[in-house]
Amino acid sequence: MSKLTLHLTGPFRLTEPDGQTIGGLSRRGQAALAYLACQPGKRAERAALADLLWSDRSEEQARASLRQELAVLRKVLPENLLQANRQAVWLEPDLIEISRDQGEFLQGFDLRSEGFEDWLRLERSWAPDENPQPQKIIPGGREDQPSLAVMPFQKLGTDDDDMLAESVVEEITGALSRVQAFHVIARQSVFALKDQSLTVQQTSELLGCNYLLEGSVRRSSDRIRISVQLVRGKDGHTLWAERFDDRLDDLFDLQDRIAAQVAGQISPNLRAAEIARARRQPPDNRSAYELVLTALPHFWVHDSIENDRAVFLLDAALNKAPDYGVARAQRSWCFAHSCCYLWTMEPERARAAARVDFETALPQVGDHAPALTALSATAALALKDFPTANDLARRALSIDPNNAWAWLRLGWISCYLGKPKEGLEQFDRAEALSPLDPFHFNIQFGRSACLRVLKDFDGAIELIEEGLRAAPRAVWAYRMLFGTRWLQGDREAAIDAGRKWLAAHPGLSKDILLEGLPSWNHDPDYLELLKKFDELIPNN
Repeated sequence: MSKLTLHLTGPFRLTEPDGQTIGGLSRRGQAALAYLACQPGKRAERAALADLLWSDRSEEQARASLRQELAVLRKVLPENLLQANRQAVWLEPDLIEISRDQGEFLQGFDLRSEGFEDWLRLERSWAPDENPQPQKIIPGGREDQPSLAVMPFQKLGTDDDDMLAESVVEEITGALSRVQAFHVIARQSVFALKDQSLTVQQTSELLGCNYLLEGSVRRSSDRIRISVQLVRGKDGHTLWAERFDDRLDDLFDLQDRIAAQVAGQISPNLRAAEIARARRQPPDNRSAYELVLTALPHFWVHDSIENDRAVFLLDAALNKAPDYGVARAQRSWCFAHSCCYLWTMEPERARAAARVDFETALPQVGDHAPALTALSATAALALKDFPTANDLARRALSIDPNNAWAWLRLGWISCYLGKPKEGLEQFDRAEALSPLDPFHFNIQFGRSACLRVLKDFDGAIELIEEGLRAAPRAVWAYRMLFGTRWLQGDREAAIDAGRKWLAAHPGLSKDILLEGLPSWNHDPDYLELLKKFDELIPNN
């Protein structure tokens, strides 16, 4: 099938296969397409896209404007290219390809929307350096991790003696301090600079931090708006911005809610900034920490070849720092994926490698919540030890209650343990904390597994298909689609899905399947189908 090409360097262009430019796109329509093209799975949440393009409007007005813009875009674009439901908007990957060559990102493009302009500056700042030089992380973090300072928030519409802004900053600082992926500068050090007129760069240098979190608190009657932005210390570039509207019904509950949302969304955005920074370093100059960072995007793809690339980078990290438990925990998760997704015809060897890394990393990682989450995944997917997986995920959440990946893993564990309703609640929590997470497709797969146990086959199938649109290389999910379609009663569609699954696993036998899979005793009907796959899926 011929694809359109979206050109993101130089002036914005959307071209037909014959090179003809497609016209009739509004400025905001072009901005929407560019933003979607840069997201994981070419997908974005409706609310986030509306706020990005219409930052100056209320949430209701922004959503209404987005509905109108999508309707206009559908009239101009080829059928099925732009898809949307109540939660998300996305581009069909099979119908479009992205061109991002040398040159300025969206040259000459601007839009009267603060959110989009912030994102545009970020994308332009991530352009590769022509002559990259090694960069050193400012000391203060563990394993040369980045450091972050939460600055005093501005007060808008409140008296100087109103302590709401201070209490919100204190809660956010406390929530972020539990995150082990970066170091948070102590409040007293930040407070010492409160009345000084300093630039972002000067503040960053004085505090010895890589990133600043700035914000404002606006109060109007019983309503409150809190705006926050993550800023890069060396040049003041805004990396992420969000606003939170709420009611002043219960002050303590409000502070907890805002702190949780900010902490949950800071982690993935700061991680993205650090990955971009690490990628600009020559591979030989990357630290063990930076090698782990650059392994993550390969790991997220859920593809055998990309998983091997992640393992290669993690091997390099461990060659530089043999006792770096975080790298070893992450590698154990990669081996667990190789085992349970049947990316090897010798799953017992992948399981053995995962076990060695698990047992070595466990005493090394201490209270590092992301590493404990990785070990929890290994315990469930490779070691088939769900009680240990459950304990590790809950331990990670006791350290960092706003870790979206730990909630994701806990959702899967609840499903494995035969508690699908609890699992759905935990997946909801993961999505609320990180709505645009690169692992969002796996949240959808997890929800699907829970709905299958609850016999909601239509809902389960819809979620699998949504996940596959976001992550088309996660072909292991056709295994889920085969079983769920069969249980639904659509044998023809089940066989079609089964053939797609087996096409990616030539030589798969029943013994290899049962050796690699996690224990599925909570869903006996599905398990029995998988045991008979060679009888149910014709070869021709």
